[in-house]
Amino acid sequence: MKKGIYILLIHVGCAINSFAQQKDTLQGVLEETVVTATRSERKLSNVAVPVTIIPQKIIQQSASLRLNDILQEQTGLFLTAGSGSNAVGGGIFGNGVQLQGLAPDYTMILLDGEPLIGRQGGVMDVSRFAVGNIKKIEIVKGPSSSLYGSEAMGGVINLITDPLQGKQANIGVRYGSFATSDIFTSGNYSNQKQSLYYFANRNASNGYELDKKSPEKTADAYHNYTAQIKYTYRLTANTQFIFNNRYYNSWQKSEYAVNSNAINVSGGAKNIDYTLNPVVLHQFSKNIKGRLSVLYSKYAYKQDLNNIVNNSKYYFDNFVQEFLRVENLTDFTIKNHQLTVGGGYTLQEVNTTRYKEIKQQHIYHAFVQNEWKALEKLRVIAGVRYDHNTDFKSRFSPKIAMKYTINQNFSVSSSFGYGFKAPDFRQLYLNFVNAAGDGYSLYGASEFSIAEMIRQQNIGLVAQILPAAYQITTLKPEISQGLHIGLQFKNQKNLQADINLFRNDIDNLINYIPVATNANGTSVFSYVNINRAYTQGIEGNVQYKLSSNIGLAVGYQYLETADKQLLSNVNNRTVFGRNEQTGIAYLLTRKEYSGLLNRSKHMANIRLFYENKKGWMASIRGMYRSKWGVVDKDGNGFANRDDEFANAVVHVNATVSKKIKDTWLFQVGANNILNTVNAQYLPNIQGVNFFTSITHTFKYNKK
Repeated sequence: MKKGIYILLIHVGCAINSFAQQKDTLQGVLEETVVTATRSERKLSNVAVPVTIIPQKIIQQSASLRLNDILQEQTGLFLTAGSGSNAVGGGIFGNGVQLQGLAPDYTMILLDGEPLIGRQGGVMDVSRFAVGNIKKIEIVKGPSSSLYGSEAMGGVINLITDPLQGKQANIGVRYGSFATSDIFTSGNYSNQKQSLYYFANRNASNGYELDKKSPEKTADAYHNYTAQIKYTYRLTANTQFIFNNRYYNSWQKSEYAVNSNAINVSGGAKNIDYTLNPVVLHQFSKNIKGRLSVLYSKYAYKQDLNNIVNNSKYYFDNFVQEFLRVENLTDFTIKNHQLTVGGGYTLQEVNTTRYKEIKQQHIYHAFVQNEWKALEKLRVIAGVRYDHNTDFKSRFSPKIAMKYTINQNFSVSSSFGYGFKAPDFRQLYLNFVNAAGDGYSLYGASEFSIAEMIRQQNIGLVAQILPAAYQITTLKPEISQGLHIGLQFKNQKNLQADINLFRNDIDNLINYIPVATNANGTSVFSYVNINRAYTQGIEGNVQYKLSSNIGLAVGYQYLETADKQLLSNVNNRTVFGRNEQTGIAYLLTRKEYSGLLNRSKHMANIRLFYENKKGWMASIRGMYRSKWGVVDKDGNGFANRDDEFANAVVHVNATVSKKIKDTWLFQVGANNILNTVNAQYLPNIQGVNFFTSITHTFKYNKK
């Protein structure tokens, strides 16, 4: 790898991603198996890639309601808020997950191993997903395209729902600041032949205001509903049928003060999202088992805004995505080898007001992975995936990982793999004029043509065609190469730690560029492969059990990022900055290069947990993020002046819980106790807010 990765070796850190893996700790119970890393159930101790497991107990102790609540407390993950990484002109797309410095576009979100859809501007809004029915969350960091294909270039987050066992029902209610309410019920019934699990949730808020000078709320009022039903039927001793269904419905009020000191545009946004997922599992023999799944998902988003002064239509947007996938997965156990073979077909369709017509993609994929127990203490995992997409050339994505157990306390692991992200519908087919904003235009690479620009120039719509317009051509997939090296330590008594070194090199980054100037002075944009970049750093995990009742977890991530061409220009002393007071230009040095925007060099957290046998539990969690670049005001491509950075932030959350007879759970807590807010750059973090909740469990099991 590049020499920068060796420089990182001197940055030694101790950190936490999640400390759920150790048995009998205050944070949770032992999670012995993991699925996401290999697509088949494996013991955690045998997994050779970086995996974070957040168990149900951690989610419960932190009193998290939505996926964004629990993810923002994990080291190495940052919840972005706002437009997608390649979006133009703004547009709020919710809370996306930035993982190891890679944008939300490159993280795949799964539910029970199946992909979730509904990205806006490249961002999957994780606040859409309730966690009240989540058994555990598995996070795999680094390229995972060898198993999951496109969108898994940076990693995978897999939400695994409650197990289907026993006979019980739960009901809970929570109320807090900003009139935030959450009501849920869940239950399961099972016998030797079949089982049924259900979950239903309503979440709502009046929104909140972080900037008193603005007539608009930072976040408008909303309500949403989530429901899931999972039915399992055992057809024979070797065959099982599972039918997993999810439904989501939300509405959010939208009010804006457009060129005004008072609200003059009003409306709302509605989102409907549902999934149907039948699965058949069959054990062919002791050493062969198969999985056949069909996944159908539909995501519909509609925003309708009106000018309340003259009752005219201000803005309308309709986005509908449908996803159908059929996939087969077969596991073979052959002596010291565990072989996984799979393949399938995917059809995606998007119908939106931003495209000229309905667009479809057909994707065929096949993959194979072999886990080889080469020696008693050495495991080698190698795999490759082939993807054929009708909109770009075929792609192979290989990966290899190794884990060596030194002794009962120490092990080392390493992995290297290729990831890719195919150009999405937006980058290919967008045909959009922002009549509601400043009038800019944005064309996907497949929709842009010089002939059309010349036609618009001849009739006076376009004033100038820029030289960059002739760069627009067929987009290539974005490609990454990821290297991870880790050291794990596990003392069964009271200490567990690991440290991970990572490097991701990304080529063919897709970005928007101005290709023409409209007659009204606004710009015309399109997409092109122009950039090469890297992210590299060190993460670690440390957990220490102070006593039988108290546990401590401390975390840290060091991160470096760069646009390779821009960094080369800085090293060659050809990049200038401009003094914010005098406007005088000056040469920039390597020390002043801050890397890609919206990335912090330092992220840390600390967590203190308490639990006793009388049912009392308490936790306090602190998160730190160092300053990060947010804007380039002097036109050199990165943040280098004080007025181009957002200030460092510290957030503190605390929860106290009391269990009574294993049937009642009472919780009180406060989030963002220090009231650290930033309306401009952290609109997703509300001010200090308090809550209380009650949960009751009805158990029907009889001895």
